[in-house]
Order: sequence, then structure tokens, then C-alpha cells
Amino acid sequence: MAAGRGKIVTGPPDFVGVGAQRSGTTWWFRTLLSHPQIRPPRKGRKELHFFEPYGARSMRDEDIPRYHDLFPRRPGQIAGEWTPRYMADAWTAPLLRRAAPDAKLLVMLRDPIERYRSGVVHRATRSPEARPEIVARDAIERGRYTSQLRGLLAVFPRDRILVLQYERCRQDPIGQYRRTLEFLGVDDHVPEDVRRLRGTTMQSGKKPLWPELQEALRVTLGPEVRALTEIVPDLDLDLWSNFADLPADDGVLA
Repeated sequence: MAAGRGKIVTGPPDFVGVGAQRSGTTWWFRTLLSHPQIRPPRKGRKELHFFEPYGARSMRDEDIPRYHDLFPRRPGQIAGEWTPRYMADAWTAPLLRRAAPDAKLLVMLRDPIERYRSGVVHRATRSPEARPEIVARDAIERGRYTSQLRGLLAVFPRDRILVLQYERCRQDPIGQYRRTLEFLGVDDHVPEDVRRLRGTTMQSGKKPLWPELQEALRVTLGPEVRALTEIVPDLDLDLWSNFADLPADDGVLA
């Protein structure tokens, strides 16, 4: 499917990345944009945060065309965005189904304890006035992947959701990139720099977690991770060092 040079049109996004924060989504989205058939929203923005206000007020039918107008593309092209917090906001999935019922959803997941470490530093850097315990609590909630995926599956068919594992994308970027392109329905195309990470790193600000917190996170998020393997059977826990030895009886969400 070659991209044409016809008239620019707008409409519902063909794909939407919905999660997860601090999981390599900027790298993956920018790599996708190196494909000639894939277009970003207006002004090249990755994250639109369009649905966030509707957690406090109703989304009206007349709001939907404003969302559609953000996705220009030519014949043969597809367009989309990637706002990592969409998956964490319970109200977004049903609203997204209203605004873009045929969109394909992309999810990138990372070891939730490593995501916690990066998320705490990221939030503290962006919002230094925020209370540390609130930042930490939010970072834990964002790691409840199973609960969030179940919210998506309540309104979108499973075959319209591609769940990627950040560590596997690091390990096999070309294979996972081609898998993403196949899911999106565009031509095979691998850029020369697919292995180069492109995003903001929090590595310099990360600190080791003290043992009590490490264990608390493992106990809290372990049942989520175990249940996640039921929804995402190809999830490789060996790539998540904090949960690689998760016992079978660690607990499963009901």
C-alpha cells in the first residue's frame, strides 16, 4: 500500500497508543513516524491528551470532530497519536470507542517496578511541588497493567489491541517493529536507526529502591503481573528481572 499524493483528508485516527508511561513509547512512536505511510497528529505532536478533561465533564458529540481534525493524511497513509496515560484513565476507553471506533490500539509495557522508578523521577522533575507520597502512589497505580487492559478489552476487541513488551523491543527491535507494522496494516519498512532509542531518559536521576519498598512493590504488583500472563500469553517474565521468579501461587486477580 503506497502512500499517494492526493488531497489531504482528516478523520478518526487509524491507531492510538494508549500506554504505558515511561515504557519507551516516545522511541517507538518516533520510529513508526520514519515509515512513509505513518503520519503524526497536527504539528507533529506525539501526545494529544484529548480525553483527559472528560474525566470531569461529559464529552459531547460536537467535541468529536475536533479530535478527527487533528489527524491529516493523504491517500495510502495512516495517522495516529500516542498518549501514554490514556490506558490509566478509566473513562478514556469508552470515549475513544465513541470517537474512533475502528482505531487499532498500541500498548507498550515495561517491568512495572522499573517503570515505577522511572515514573517517580519523571513526575518529580516535571512537578517538583508535588508531594512525594502522591507521586509514588500514582506511579504504583500506573503499573496495574492487568486492570487497565481489562478496561480496554471491555470496549475493544482483543484483535484490535497490540501489546508490546519494551524489553523485547530492546532485544529484537527489527522483529518487533515489523510485528507492529503488520498489525497496523502498512508495508514492510525498517529504518536504519530502529535500534537507536529516541526519548527522554531518567537514568541519571534514578536511585536504587530500598529493600522494604522493593518488596512492597513486588507484593502489590505481583498479582497484576501474574494475571497479565493470562491476557498476554507471550509475555516473557524472564525479561522482567523483578518478577522473573514470581511463584505460581503469587495470586491472580479475580
